[in-house]
Amino acid sequence: MDKPDMEWIDKLFNCMAEFYVERWTKQFNKSKPEDLVKTIWQSALTGCTYDEIRRVLVLLRQAAKNNAAIPPHHLEFWSYCKGYSHPVIVYTSRAFKSDPKVARSFLDEIKSKLQRSMGA
Repeated sequence: MDKPDMEWIDKLFNCMAEFYVERWTKQFNKSKPEDLVKTIWQSALTGCTYDEIRRVLVLLRQAAKNNAAIPPHHLEFWSYCKGYSHPVIVYTSRAFKSDPKVARSFLDEIKSKLQRSMGA
């Protein structure tokens, strides 16, 4: 099994920095330099295909929209690539606010359609 090229690890790190911003970048410091972490990730992702990595990055882009989402560590990422687990994605809709009048109109419309379909 081959390790991903370091070029792919660089791209992965750029994506994670874009998605998670400081939630991702705050882990790098003098005692844990980014180059060392990249080498760890490269080794951990041995056997992962570029398509698997790309698929997980698409999922993580969505997951990172939740400000409470924590970036995965290398073993979690590997698990996502292999399909053993999946990132948590919280879907929220800010466009639709709960309005009793709107809800009532939808319920009335549904009720009307059901009554027509049942011949009532």
